[in-house]
Amino acid sequence: MNMKRFTFAKNAAAVLAVILAGTMMTGCGGSKSGGSGDNVVLEFRGGDYITGKPYLVTANKSLREISCSYGTLSKVNPVTAEEAGENEWFYVLPEEYFTSYDLSYDGVKGYTERCRVTLSDGTDTETLKELPLTDPLLADEWHLYNVGQNPYGVTSDPVKGVDLNVIPAWRTVLEDRKKQLDGSGVYVVVTDTPVDINHEDLRDRIYNPGIPGSEDIVNTGIPLEKLKENPSNMHGTAVAGIIAASGMNDLGVRGIAFNAGITSMIVESDDQEIRSLEYILNMPGPVLMNASWGRVLMTASYPELADLYEALYEKNIAVIHAQGNAFIAGHDEATKPYSSSICLDLGINCEFSQTDQLSRAPFVINAGALDSLGAKAIYGSTGSNLWVTGFGGLKGGKIDSAEETSAAIVTATCQYDPKDWDDRDAQSPWRNDDNKYYTNTMNGTSSAAPTVSGAVALALQAKPDLTVSQLRYLLATTSRDDIVMPSLALTVKEAASDQSYGEHIVYDYGWQENAAGFRFSSHYGFGVADAAALVKGALACDSDPVCAGLKDLPDVYVSGNSNPCQFADDTERNVTCVFSDFRDPEDAETVLGSSELTIDAITYDVSGLTYLPAGIRDFCELAASPEDKETTEHNRQRKQAVFDANLILQILAESPAGTKSLIKPLYANWDYKSGFNIPEIGFDGELPLSPLNLATSTFYRETLKEGTDKPWTLSFKSPCKLDLDALNQNTHLTVYGRKKQE
Repeated sequence: MNMKRFTFAKNAAAVLAVILAGTMMTGCGGSKSGGSGDNVVLEFRGGDYITGKPYLVTANKSLREISCSYGTLSKVNPVTAEEAGENEWFYVLPEEYFTSYDLSYDGVKGYTERCRVTLSDGTDTETLKELPLTDPLLADEWHLYNVGQNPYGVTSDPVKGVDLNVIPAWRTVLEDRKKQLDGSGVYVVVTDTPVDINHEDLRDRIYNPGIPGSEDIVNTGIPLEKLKENPSNMHGTAVAGIIAASGMNDLGVRGIAFNAGITSMIVESDDQEIRSLEYILNMPGPVLMNASWGRVLMTASYPELADLYEALYEKNIAVIHAQGNAFIAGHDEATKPYSSSICLDLGINCEFSQTDQLSRAPFVINAGALDSLGAKAIYGSTGSNLWVTGFGGLKGGKIDSAEETSAAIVTATCQYDPKDWDDRDAQSPWRNDDNKYYTNTMNGTSSAAPTVSGAVALALQAKPDLTVSQLRYLLATTSRDDIVMPSLALTVKEAASDQSYGEHIVYDYGWQENAAGFRFSSHYGFGVADAAALVKGALACDSDPVCAGLKDLPDVYVSGNSNPCQFADDTERNVTCVFSDFRDPEDAETVLGSSELTIDAITYDVSGLTYLPAGIRDFCELAASPEDKETTEHNRQRKQAVFDANLILQILAESPAGTKSLIKPLYANWDYKSGFNIPEIGFDGELPLSPLNLATSTFYRETLKEGTDKPWTLSFKSPCKLDLDALNQNTHLTVYGRKKQE
């Protein structure tokens, strides 16, 4: 191996000489050479140069002095404080070699260390030692360390530095535990398709708590037949690999929290979702849940699920959820026959993302996706409920992809020979016999969510009692926004004369700084996750007054003013709701009064939204008509009419400080009250729709106070007349927060 492969900044190579005889020297040592030094062999064992886990260095001959060109040597283990024995040293490659991103792809894969030794008889000699990666495919995981590597065959190389910044997190030493961060002691529940629990890179990570009555939801493996039925069943395995594939085992990839426990739970129905949440509530902690799934165009309200997600929050079990992949999901005759593609022409989000209970839960952490070039992945759904952005990538090196491509995520796939099932990327340029149980084409917010989950697992190891509110605060304060990462820059999307309303319309506000000083966008949430900064924040949480103040559960207040909604003009299509008289929902006598509440989370109940049979479009009459189970054609036309009305519906929230949040943007397809559901879901029946609490992250840590000059408002802009009575009966603002100290 050529030493030139390992390219560093000019003055980065630190040399530390360890003197055995009590006198200190630096450099090459004495002038003698040859003789007994010709056969010196150094062994480097048990370490990892990426994480900085110290190698134990031993020599086959007695040495007086040793120094190395790149790494540092010491007689005391810098992590455990263990003392080396006679003729033993601890070796670490300094973190500075990775911070400049000057390494080549080959340099990440391994390097040759050159050590100068002086034997006990004074003889000097040099010896070379090749140090390879302890996980062979780690160099291909650009989301962990991005040096612009392109072994995938994609047309656009990854952009250097666009990664999770996890290496400094791994190198963090917990002084009280004499241990580096690797996810130890943290359990991540992967609710998904079954994980291949026998995979070579996952089997040592699988954790089954053995709670009785869970046999059909706690996964016990994925048979080959299930993959043959549907190759997408490899999904859960790929997700688990991103989070916690074993590290330093000389196999495949490395997960972000590579020593965390993985519990695989099958969620393929509402009943399984409910039972899985009940199961998770009984698991020992610290625990977090990864949900790289969602229900597409199937808006429904399930109070039982809402209560369970609230119970997870109260027990400090974070839920990381994939925001969705429907930014460019317009009309599709087979699966989305009623959807419109106007969004594609305008370059705005095509599908409303707050359709299921999980995406609307106020404390769930919804994750968007970044590509390897440093911008929002083209498919990634946007929305007011987004909190953070992880790493999703794009198509990767798919052999059937003729268009321009950039890298996807490298992770585990099921450990069956690709020839035995329809492994869709088995023939990609990257795949070979050495990595046939791995994939380089995993993408979507399904990939982005587990990158966030992995970082969160490291933070929970650093501070096991971290609350969900503290975690959300740390993600909001440590994630990288457009100021830190200029590639995230956005412009306001607007039209001087919108094609539907003939007036000025804003489709997306881009980046906004709210009144509490937090920068937010519906494309990135509060920014791109930074594992190192998140871990640092977790360790400093108790000394940060804001973070420390989020230890206890928040107060909850719901607006109680009667008839909060009024028509904004004489069209009866535009309604503005104003909220006040905030009360404890469990004790109406407890009012907010003169107190001020710092907002942790906020939702708006819009279940009163009802169209009347009149407006600026002919479809309003059909959209307002009831479903007729006896008339198929009427129902088809009605579904189309409701979709058309929802398409041109806009719901805009505004705080007293003037911060605006597009909760339901114009031209985002939405199935609300249409009766539509995708056939393969297998749901038959009327979907419950009340309450329908829509979330927004935009107002995080702004202040709720009664009697302000400007109130909290929610505005509806509709193509059809709206039922004001229904809105007044059902529209409420719910605020979770903590009272400011007097």
